[in-house]
Amino acid sequence: LELLTAFPGFTAQLFLCLGAFFVSTAVHAFQGFPPIHGFAMIGGILWAIANAFAIPIMNRLGMALAILVWNTTSCLTGWATSRYGLFGLPAAVPASLLLNYMGIVALIYAFQFTMVIEDFKNTQCFRSFIAALICGLFYGSMWIPVNYIKVRSQLHSPGPFPIPPYLFSFYCGVMCASAFIFILYSLFRRSNPWINAEAALPSILAGAIFAVAMTSFVIAIDVLNASIAYPICAMAPGLVVSMWSILYFREITVQNLAFLGSAESHPPQFTWLFELVGGL
Repeated sequence: LELLTAFPGFTAQLFLCLGAFFVSTAVHAFQGFPPIHGFAMIGGILWAIANAFAIPIMNRLGMALAILVWNTTSCLTGWATSRYGLFGLPAAVPASLLLNYMGIVALIYAFQFTMVIEDFKNTQCFRSFIAALICGLFYGSMWIPVNYIKVRSQLHSPGPFPIPPYLFSFYCGVMCASAFIFILYSLFRRSNPWINAEAALPSILAGAIFAVAMTSFVIAIDVLNASIAYPICAMAPGLVVSMWSILYFREITVQNLAFLGSAESHPPQFTWLFELVGGL
């Protein structure tokens, strides 16, 4: 999508959610069509709202910085809710408290380098930065409803609680919210939404890739502790996106390293070392 004109992104968002919904439907059929849980749809709604503004934010801040910002806040949100038992969830105590807290401190330390970007003097860039922070909160909260269902179910019926059957409910929420957002956008545009036909298939493909990744994310949370799996799954995409941004799209050059720290005192490799340690 970075190679195509997808701004303002609401149409691309709709096609992306369609691609994810197609894959989730296939997974749902493979699982034997388990029942849909309405409460689990709330997580999908949170994800769709955040993702609807992803393209406008990336167009303003750049692909690497935007994803770095919301992945950091997503990581911190997911870690805090599972570690301290927020929103009715049980507290998950990691095997090594010292390493766990060292990672979070390193994550916050690396994140401070984003605050020195000179373009934040621009009001639109600053608003996009705040929007990215809010999107990160939504991304980090998207799986809380399913975890809440899991906790309540195990109180009444202790034993294994498979999470993958709740994926389709999550994507139903994604699809409903995305369609509603597109309707609002169409009304705002007086039934003349901006559509780039060339972005349709790439958006659907991106949605399918996201669905596969999300399924893997859910399996990781199901097998590992959420306080361990969430930081890894939240921060690893930032590294991949930054490599694309630096090596292919050339969004970050020697003259434009402000958000990674000054080139003289904080090389980008040093900053990303803290991001990775914080995520792991």
